[in-house]
Amino acid sequence: MNDKWMYLSSIGEKQSRLAIATWPYDKYPEMPELTAKSKVMVMDEAGPGVVSCIHATTYYSNKNGILKNDRDSSCIVIRIWYDGNNIPAIEMPLMDFLGDIDSSCGFYNTIYFSKTPYSHNFRLPLPFRKHIRIEIENTSEDDLTGYMDIQWEKQDFIPASCGYLSADYRVGEVNVGFDQMELCKVDTAGAIVAHWMQIQADDVLCENGELLCEANNEFYLDGGEKPAMEYLGTEDYYGYSWGFQQLYSDFYGAILKREQLPAGGGLVAMLRCRDLDKICFRSSCSVIMEYRHERNWRVEKARAKGGITAKYRSCYYYYHYL
Repeated sequence: MNDKWMYLSSIGEKQSRLAIATWPYDKYPEMPELTAKSKVMVMDEAGPGVVSCIHATTYYSNKNGILKNDRDSSCIVIRIWYDGNNIPAIEMPLMDFLGDIDSSCGFYNTIYFSKTPYSHNFRLPLPFRKHIRIEIENTSEDDLTGYMDIQWEKQDFIPASCGYLSADYRVGEVNVGFDQMELCKVDTAGAIVAHWMQIQADDVLCENGELLCEANNEFYLDGGEKPAMEYLGTEDYYGYSWGFQQLYSDFYGAILKREQLPAGGGLVAMLRCRDLDKICFRSSCSVIMEYRHERNWRVEKARAKGGITAKYRSCYYYYHYL
């Protein structure tokens, strides 16, 4: 942190470059657009290097029109391959990857993720040693209009201690009151540097995210049988307390959504960026979210009627060895 002045003022050590994509309405009319059912290779470069920023507009359907429906972008998938591997290290919806959960967040700003009018900026670095490929795919039947650029720096080398960025993305259901679910699993040395979650249940016990926030969030590190870290409440895990009272961001954590559902239930989404407080492990990590230990009155009422089914989606961003 205190050495940032040296980083910003250092010169002659690397060369910055920019990959641009999906905008044939300027200097490059031959540039491929993100047409229906198409794939576009945004970046295909030899290393060593580091991606420092991914910028992407909200993509809009040509059928619906520009600025009409942000959820037009929900059909785009991003894939990232490192160093010639055939299996992508990252494969998930593009907007979710950029921190625009379900393509429906309002505008917000944090150190690694921001949604601005009407665009996104992703600033977790992606180092690569030999090669990187970044592809986006339009899985819909509609042509999409939008623009993306990726800034990266050509490096002389990548230190051996630097890992590759991956993302553990999950969508599922949980029985609030009785269940637990694993949200992230890594089987090498690594470090978790950011994570987000959206969870919803249309029951009055879950109004404004109440009840949903009553989970324990546990980190089992390096094969340990007991959690090395344990947060006794999801709102505290994301840097807030006493539920999700309002939308807010402090540059590292953010409450991104707080919505009422038709039957009186709630939907909440939250994000946490980690810097000096990244979660470090030497050989493995398992992140468990569970509702079995909480004893407040909302949980007891939920248990009395057999639990409440909640839908969730989550993502953990971590560095690790390939």
